[in-house]
Amino acid sequence: MRALRRLHLAGPTTVGLLLGIAVVVTVAAVGSSDQRQPRFLPGALDCGAVGTAQGTLNAAQERNAKIIVSVALGRRLGNTGATIGVAVALAESSLYNEANDGTSTLVGSAEGRQLNDSERAVARESLQYPHDRVGNNLDSIGLFQQRPMTGWGTPQQLMDPATSAALFFDRLVKVPGWQALPPWNAAQAVQGSPSSDGGIYRSTYAQATTIVEKLTAGTADQSAGAVAAPVSNTDDGWCPSAAATDSASNRGGSAAWGGFSNGQIPASALCPVPSAPQLLLECHAAAAFDQMNTAFRAVFGQDIGITDGYRSYDEQIVCRDQKGSMCADPGTSNHGWGKAVDIGGCCGVNSGAGPAFDWLTTNAGRFGWIHPAWAQPDGSKPEPWHWEYGSIS
Repeated sequence: MRALRRLHLAGPTTVGLLLGIAVVVTVAAVGSSDQRQPRFLPGALDCGAVGTAQGTLNAAQERNAKIIVSVALGRRLGNTGATIGVAVALAESSLYNEANDGTSTLVGSAEGRQLNDSERAVARESLQYPHDRVGNNLDSIGLFQQRPMTGWGTPQQLMDPATSAALFFDRLVKVPGWQALPPWNAAQAVQGSPSSDGGIYRSTYAQATTIVEKLTAGTADQSAGAVAAPVSNTDDGWCPSAAATDSASNRGGSAAWGGFSNGQIPASALCPVPSAPQLLLECHAAAAFDQMNTAFRAVFGQDIGITDGYRSYDEQIVCRDQKGSMCADPGTSNHGWGKAVDIGGCCGVNSGAGPAFDWLTTNAGRFGWIHPAWAQPDGSKPEPWHWEYGSIS
């Protein structure tokens, strides 16, 4: 089977994408409605290389690009919408999720003054959330450099890549005839940048087009009316090597995938858990957990809550040293495949009894998640908090 390849792009911005990964994302509810938009579009991505190399995106940029594309396709905005979103993030933040330290001395064009102390304090709130780097452009926050003081949302919303993308696309679809406009003009209508003709977005649009075309190669354009495929419980979205394709270790009950070794999977090959983006899982597992979490929240009013997802080999060593037999031998944990979670204390779900635990026991299988026999109350090592994606134990 083929090795995973990176997308190479010509142009001034150094970009490259790890391909063959199911795109996973939660699209946050925004605006006047409490209902959620379609959430993510899992599926196989093309594995071929494009163009000549001038550099590669790092893991954070790769993940952010996938999230933007995923939100657009989940909302049936097609490649056009996805490309506009990626072009804007390239221009605004170079595809980095950027916090703000509140030290700006710029005069905002909207307000005609510098930030006041309370506005600086709001900007600094962004530092509390996961971020890729820190800037100080007025109170601008996140991938799209959206501003709390101009009504884009709270720092918590704007620092979540999925939510900030959702906010961007909420406004894009309200631009009259946005699909027929020059895409950089549509982007300008949303962003209101100092570049009144959208020139900064025009300068990144060609590269954004290449990114989106490569990520969506071989899949149907998810524009209005198209239906996203359901989450798969297989690794059919990956591009493994021929040897691994023929190996039984990548099939059936094994947790192995992608030709990786346990605990040695690069972050760029994993996906964040939308309700806990600091944690990573194998992408199908993350998508399925997100679906399950949405159903759980509809019943209990809060997230399931997880405290652990993927564990690197080094983290498995630390776990074994600190917790002894409660942690698997390093290199054997299903956390090391990104297909296991430990559930936190929400609603007593990790107690092994009660309505929340009963709900999981009854419904988790619909989403591909199971409570392995050894971890059940009458099992060899009861762990009510430990759940796995697929029959892998």
